[in-house]
Amino acid sequence: MKAAAHKEMEKASKRRLLSVYWLLMIFSLLLFLTFLSFIIFQDMARAEDEFNQYSHQVHQSLTESFTVNETILDGFAAFLANTGMQDPNKARSYTRSMIERYSHLYMFQAAQRVHAKDVPEFERRISRHLDSPLKVRSLDFSQGLQLADVTAQKDYYPIVFVEPTFSDGVNILGLDISSIEFIKDAMEGSLSSGLANLSQPIELSEGNLAFVMIKPSFIPGEVTPRQFALLVVKTEALLPSLRTRLEGYELRVAFRQHEPLLDLSNKKVSDWQSQLFPLLSHEALISLGSQNIKLTITRQLSFSQVNLHLVVIVFLVTLALGVLLHLYMRINFEAEQLRHEADQKLYQQANYDQLTGLANRHNFEDHFSRAVKGCKRRDQKMALLYIDLNDFKVINDTLGHQMGDKILSTAASIIVDVIRADDMACRFGGDEFVVLLENINLATNAKRVIKELHDSFRLVNYLDGKNVRLSASIGCSLYPDEGHNLIELMKCADKKMYEAKSRSKVVKLGNHKKPLA
Repeated sequence: MKAAAHKEMEKASKRRLLSVYWLLMIFSLLLFLTFLSFIIFQDMARAEDEFNQYSHQVHQSLTESFTVNETILDGFAAFLANTGMQDPNKARSYTRSMIERYSHLYMFQAAQRVHAKDVPEFERRISRHLDSPLKVRSLDFSQGLQLADVTAQKDYYPIVFVEPTFSDGVNILGLDISSIEFIKDAMEGSLSSGLANLSQPIELSEGNLAFVMIKPSFIPGEVTPRQFALLVVKTEALLPSLRTRLEGYELRVAFRQHEPLLDLSNKKVSDWQSQLFPLLSHEALISLGSQNIKLTITRQLSFSQVNLHLVVIVFLVTLALGVLLHLYMRINFEAEQLRHEADQKLYQQANYDQLTGLANRHNFEDHFSRAVKGCKRRDQKMALLYIDLNDFKVINDTLGHQMGDKILSTAASIIVDVIRADDMACRFGGDEFVVLLENINLATNAKRVIKELHDSFRLVNYLDGKNVRLSASIGCSLYPDEGHNLIELMKCADKKMYEAKSRSKVVKLGNHKKPLA
């Protein structure tokens, strides 16, 4: 019974220790996830601040660029209104200084309104200042360049000034800008508002994108302008110092339903990261003349914004903390086990006989008190057996105390094997044992237990290489028929035990020492 109880207690301790380990693992995991969430939250907030700062810088830079472009175009239009093309060198000096100062400016152009019937005179007058004759031409995308029809009842808007000129480029002097659809749309918009207007993006000969800004050049008193100032701007040079190479960024500048002036995007983030992390977005309008240009910047956040070094440090710290907690809990658990074992040892010493493992007198008396209450409540009976080993003193004195201890342990084992698990066996002192049989309805039940004890004792003939015959005298008393307390029952059982001893034939020492046949 002691071994089974100790084994069960050991299993319970292991289960509790395993539960503690699981709790520590869950605690460490939750702690790491908490710190990880905090780090990611801080990194995402920092990335959002950086995104807002970058978006503000881009918005401000583009606003300044478009404002500068509009100011330059206004100046060129005012120059044309005051001076015209009477002194091209002055216009060339002004435009060259602007191109040198602003890297995003690609070309200045000036266009003049000419009625169809005045085209020949216009061509002769302009050609006098050029190295080669100028011809007014219209652009037909299906048929190419076509000479102006002088019989038509319409106005042409040929280009009369270009700066800079490219030796390997197409000569665009004399090209009617109203024959180019997207330039015509921008020109009509500028005419209706009197302000600068943008064209949709165009592709330059170098392959880069650009757009045209156009504004009418009004001479005071004119209702319909005779000249138009044009400014060609390279879109790729609008943000020379604000291009970002960070992944997930997209930047778009567009107006109306036209193709975007700028459409920049970096390496895209994988789909699974897009599901985990937020998409940042910034939209703003930039006013240019009568138009509103829409700026859209987005950034898809990803793991690249997470400080992985800090995550590794937090993981290692959490792991170390988990290990320390594990060691601390293990030490406390082992200390508690030692305390529990010490308490168990003290309990065993206080309540059980150290030699036989049976309950001692104090434990038996306490158990008897509880058993009496149970019998009264259930209206049942109990039997108390008083067991005294025969010839124990003679055997102990003759064969030694070691043999005496062996006989006591053997007798205790026999008693425990015979009685039920709910019954109580006690070493009352010396070679005397007391057994409490609970839930006894008939005296014959107790007599049957006594007979089994005698039969079991009789089977012992040989211990530790010596012939030893084991027998006992047993007295029995019934509760409440023969006593209402332990003292009364013990007296009754003790009296019957001595009566049984006097009737029995006590085995003599010679029989114990007689060798087996």
